[in-house]
Amino acid sequence: MTASSYHPAALALQGLFSLANETEREVARRLGLNLTDYRALSALAQSGPVTVGKLAEDLGATPATATAIVSRMEARGYMARHRNTEDRRQVQVSVTPAANLGIMNLMRPLMTATNEHIKALPADHQAVVADFLDVAQHLMQDHLHTLSEKDTR
Repeated sequence: MTASSYHPAALALQGLFSLANETEREVARRLGLNLTDYRALSALAQSGPVTVGKLAEDLGATPATATAIVSRMEARGYMARHRNTEDRRQVQVSVTPAANLGIMNLMRPLMTATNEHIKALPADHQAVVADFLDVAQHLMQDHLHTLSEKDTR
């Protein structure tokens, strides 16, 4: 298929994916992080406190790699380790409030502008946009899973 055979919305979404990658790199740079460490920080900010093993699973990394990332990020004040309140034997890791604020300060202008644009749409259009983005996210997750499976064969 050529680019011209795809729907304009599909092409726009592909462009959005590219811009998201560039934005991710720039946010990481602004925080003084490499992309791997930023992706770990971002995943943790979205998930909330998790064990290092769960973080490794979320990142598709080994537990040793996740431990090294957490150690680096903890030393820089981006992540903190703490005992699980329900099971004191289990250690969880979380994003520090300062790191969360740093991410939000960099992303807030985009999130606010996006939110305002969507809220200005008629309610039925808002629902269509939300549904489309939800489907696109699931399609991308499925595609990523398919690509990851091919790596393990």
